[in-house]
Amino acid sequence: MDNKQKIKVLHVVGSANKGGVESIVMNYSVALKDYVEPTFVCFDDSTAIPTELIESIGGHYFVVPHVKHIFKFNSAFSKILQENQYDIIHSHVNTLSVFPLRVAKKCGYQVRIAHSHSQSSKKEFVRNLVKSILKLFSKKYANYYIACGEVAGRYQFGDKAYDAGEVHLIRNAINLKEFAFNRDDRNAIRNELGIKNDEILVGSIGRLCKTKNQEFILKMAEQSPNVKYVLIGGGPLKEDLEKYIAEHNIKNVILYGTTDTPKKFYSAFDVFVLPSLYEGVPVTGIEAQTNGLYCLFSDTVPQESKLTPYCEFLPIGDENLSKWVQAIKINKPHKDFSNEVTAAGFNIDEASKVLFKTYEELISKFVIINN
Repeated sequence: MDNKQKIKVLHVVGSANKGGVESIVMNYSVALKDYVEPTFVCFDDSTAIPTELIESIGGHYFVVPHVKHIFKFNSAFSKILQENQYDIIHSHVNTLSVFPLRVAKKCGYQVRIAHSHSQSSKKEFVRNLVKSILKLFSKKYANYYIACGEVAGRYQFGDKAYDAGEVHLIRNAINLKEFAFNRDDRNAIRNELGIKNDEILVGSIGRLCKTKNQEFILKMAEQSPNVKYVLIGGGPLKEDLEKYIAEHNIKNVILYGTTDTPKKFYSAFDVFVLPSLYEGVPVTGIEAQTNGLYCLFSDTVPQESKLTPYCEFLPIGDENLSKWVQAIKINKPHKDFSNEVTAAGFNIDEASKVLFKTYEELISKFVIINN
């Protein structure tokens, strides 16, 4: 990559709450800090905008009303686009991308990327109804389509567009060195949590919300009282989970809350579980596999998320609890899978080059030709 004038990219990241989408956008932004000047637009319900990191890489950020307040959002976002100048508008809010990209097109921006990071669950009827309507407009205001994986790409942009090669894959890549197994981290975290060397520690990292299905993990804990569990993260279901633990007198679960260093916890786990109702390609799942952890994913997680032999998919639902409880007892010590993760395209050092080349080609195609 040539160190020319930086490309100015405006990322619409939505609600910044230490989630997977924000972490992936930041991963790429850090990797491309010498070549791209990023600006981040976050909704006003954000609880964890990484302001220090943004400023450290020469980036900027704006907070705007959530798109559910559509007129206020349109006004605020239009003002940002009119008072500043960007080369690319890159929206990461899945089916909601129709709203910022519509404003961007109206303001004359010629490179408009819609980026799909997720899919949906058949169990969320009302939410799916809204999403299905929004999906009809997914491609209307974007002129380039990106997805984190095949399932997410087909979900948002349709099979026809995907099969025609119109959807381009940019993996949820991470810094492999940051998530490599670390013996000192393992000892320190397990000591902090009061976990003995011979105890199995099952871990989960993610927002405490319906989609991540943490209540299923609590039910696993009920059936395996000799196994320890720790849930890392905060979110709207925190009180519900606390209530469930108290009512069922569960003694082997720690609700740790949020942390600025979640990566250290992977080394402390013996098993990583992700019983989500749905996912795109889960960032935490990639991080856990990079750490060399034995991983159990729900079978609603795309099969393309499997990067190592240590990853298994199991059905969710109370009738399948015993399968998960049996699986977590399998002893698979951490193993170095960095080569497998790199080969699958999830090494940020390599993936960031692909994204930068994409940015350059889009500017040449849409901006230079039209000016």
